[in-house]
Amino acid sequence: MRAMTRGFLRACVAAVVAMSCDGSTTPATGDGGAAVTTLMRPRSEPIEYVGITIERPVTDADFVAFFDPLLGDALRAGRGHRDLELQPGLLLTAAVDARTADQAVVAVDMVPPTPAGAARRPVLRAPFSFAYGRVYVDAVRAAFAETNRRLAAREDTQPWHLELNSTSANGGHVTIAVAYDGAGASTLTFTNENPRTSLRPGQVNHAAFRGDPYESISGTVSFTLSRDEFAFFTNRAYGITSGAAQNFRDFQLEPHNWLRLTVSPRLQDQVVDVGFEVITLDGRRVPLARAPASYLAGDQFQQNVFRLVDNMNAQEARQRGSSTPWTGSFYYDDPAGGGVVSVVAHGRRGVFSIDYAVESPTHPLRDVEFVPIQSDLVLPRELPRVANSCAEMDSSTALRGRARLRFSASSTVRTSPAQHGPLRGPVWFDVYRAEDVTIVGPNAGARPVTSFHVERVDLTDASQQPEFELPDELSAGTYQILGFMDTNGNADPMNPNPDAGDPVTLPIGAYNVQCAQQTLQVEFALLLPPDR
Repeated sequence: MRAMTRGFLRACVAAVVAMSCDGSTTPATGDGGAAVTTLMRPRSEPIEYVGITIERPVTDADFVAFFDPLLGDALRAGRGHRDLELQPGLLLTAAVDARTADQAVVAVDMVPPTPAGAARRPVLRAPFSFAYGRVYVDAVRAAFAETNRRLAAREDTQPWHLELNSTSANGGHVTIAVAYDGAGASTLTFTNENPRTSLRPGQVNHAAFRGDPYESISGTVSFTLSRDEFAFFTNRAYGITSGAAQNFRDFQLEPHNWLRLTVSPRLQDQVVDVGFEVITLDGRRVPLARAPASYLAGDQFQQNVFRLVDNMNAQEARQRGSSTPWTGSFYYDDPAGGGVVSVVAHGRRGVFSIDYAVESPTHPLRDVEFVPIQSDLVLPRELPRVANSCAEMDSSTALRGRARLRFSASSTVRTSPAQHGPLRGPVWFDVYRAEDVTIVGPNAGARPVTSFHVERVDLTDASQQPEFELPDELSAGTYQILGFMDTNGNADPMNPNPDAGDPVTLPIGAYNVQCAQQTLQVEFALLLPPDR
């Protein structure tokens, strides 16, 4: 299953087990033998959050070296990570929670690149239990061991994905994921997101939700099969065929022999129980997920897939590689009692594959203190007033007028490490009618109404904004001013063009010329990127 499906599983478990989508408890209705339903509604709280994902290649040994000081025996023995660099300036620390020996707190701090010497910012504090940490490391090590054995023996391997998640209203969200791509490459991904914070007036940078934090383990395994194999195994899975005595019990999900499937029919309830266990390296059986699935929905899923596979095979028979991609899914869960199971069938260019995606029951944790967003940003009480009328510019409305250009440089230009040198040098500009310009530049065939050149503009002092007058009058209308500063002095005066690192303007927002005299603010927005 892909990232979208994994996110859907997490969302479903969070909504059903912990809270409704807007963070408040949603009670069930009904009594006795009547059907029990749960209100379904969208989240109503406006929220925001910021996230970072770091990915790197990983081996079995690399994973153990990373995970043991994070949630393993090394951490419990006092040898946890302390300011481990996920990347320069992204620091990971793990510690046993001082309130309980059953869980740890994983922290991520970030050191801003600007300004120099800026204080580090806490961006995440996430609780994890040692119990779920042990299950997760057992599953990853078992998956690695079987994959490595098969690679060494030159046997078939297929993709798998295992992740450990923690979500806290106060501390944020963390996903630790290990994935194998089926072709010999494995990756470790660490995703951290700050707490969901409210955007309601007066509640900005306050926690948007409440409720106990929780964690879960999820996994996805993939394998290819034929239509007949799918037909046989789905019928056998339900245990209502002539082979009922041989329905799935401790079934090895080849080539993922570390994950076992057991299906137990409950005819009187019109369902089967579908359970998954991990076989650890030392032979222990660790329950991972279990959920009931109805015969009716199973039959619908089977017929959906038959229809899609038959369509694909017919297209491939007519012309190899011509079939259109498709997906068929079957989702079922028991969030409080066993977890989540999702079976996803895929077809692509004649290849039929199945993903089994499972997620454990969510496990409650003890929450941390709220981690607010920290920033050195100082907001003004109000935005600077911009003169919008000719009277405010001590002028009068006119059909033609002159314009003075006031030059400045954005904070992006001033702080960019790609600067050639001091912000001074000659500038060249073309003035176009606004309708002749898009965000990517002048339209094909468009010509400037006027051009100008200033031999030297000095913007090294941010408090100074030098002004220059356009040599030609402009007719009343809207315009774009496109130009650059040659800070490294290598532009050809006969054919001036910027190169990478020169400050340039961007056509964002047109200039309105309507007065006999007006001043236009021209900002060098960014440094020209390489290969532009």
